[in-house]
Amino acid sequence: EIGMGGAAYQSVRYAGPAVKGMDIGKRMTLSNLVIDIGAKNGIFEPDEKTRAFLKNRMEEKIDFLSSDRDAEFVKTHSFQVEDLEPQIAYPHQVDKVKPISEAEGIKIDQVFLGTCTNGRYNDLKAAAHILNGRKVNSDTRMIINPASREVYLRSMREGLLEIFLKSGCVINNPGCGPCAGSHQGILASGEKCLSTGNRNFQGRMGTEDTEIYLSSPTTAAATAIEGRITDPRKT
Repeated sequence: EIGMGGAAYQSVRYAGPAVKGMDIGKRMTLSNLVIDIGAKNGIFEPDEKTRAFLKNRMEEKIDFLSSDRDAEFVKTHSFQVEDLEPQIAYPHQVDKVKPISEAEGIKIDQVFLGTCTNGRYNDLKAAAHILNGRKVNSDTRMIINPASREVYLRSMREGLLEIFLKSGCVINNPGCGPCAGSHQGILASGEKCLSTGNRNFQGRMGTEDTEIYLSSPTTAAATAIEGRITDPRKT
């Protein structure tokens, strides 16, 4: 509905019951993605979840700010997210989005979970829940890059890395990894990748004749098991 460049040089404010129920990681994902609609920032009204997240991360007192009650906005978009099935962004545009029911069955050579967009602890935990006791498809490889050392260490302490390793995943050090197309799993000619990263432009993760589809962490985990794009609600 908004599309690439649809909020150029604007700020995007997220509000409503759906975002209020999101943990900080999910909010960070939405804030991360606004650059691809041209926005300069993506903000959420701070609440107790914000306060809890910052409690042991900042020493100085923080004054929380909210929009004025009579604030005027350039445009308002409303979405009934409970009516949406999982979504997939098709190559080679981030806004070429289709419901997963139209994408199911597409063979995938590599699944990539992690990086700045979907590499936080709860993202990895959601994927581990699906992968636990199961194996990555023999025709597919799954690569994981935790977003930070903090995420990596917590995932190690709480057993997520063991689940991933037993499932046949490859775990890299924290960072961008193959999302930036430089190392740790760049795509070979003709390959298709399902990524939880933020961009799927042509040639971003390898040669120019590759295809990158974007999804959520749970869709990524389900797809790794089946070797084809799979609705996580069916696993």
